[in-house]
Amino acid sequence: MKKIVSFITTVCICISLTGCAKSLLTVSNNISKNTFDEAKAILMVVKDHPDFPSSQSDTITKKLPTGGPQGTTANVKFTTKVENAGESIYEVTLTKDWGISVNGKYAKSYWKYTVTTNSVNLLESIDNDNLPNTMK
Repeated sequence: MKKIVSFITTVCICISLTGCAKSLLTVSNNISKNTFDEAKAILMVVKDHPDFPSSQSDTITKKLPTGGPQGTTANVKFTTKVENAGESIYEVTLTKDWGISVNGKYAKSYWKYTVTTNSVNLLESIDNDNLPNTMK
């Protein structure tokens, strides 16, 4: 009799644990589906633009050649900014600031992307990277 009670108790515990495991698995799956965040959106964009920082709290400064006398350079700042544009939608903006003006026009470029869990699309851009090369 004790063996039957022990067996029934073991079976009931196993059935209960199986139900709990399924619930935990469902919760785990829901959490992983909802983990698309700003950091992942940035990474999706900068993987194709390695000059830009992978965090919006960072700035990368590089000394790049310009036009003008040989050896002329500018300290160019690369920044990344991200904004929430809806549920699992982000706008990531990459900015390249040369910090100089050429013929009255400031040399600054940017590229703004709309990013979802499975796509990166260029929304708008202004590319003034050719300006520093026209310096005399």
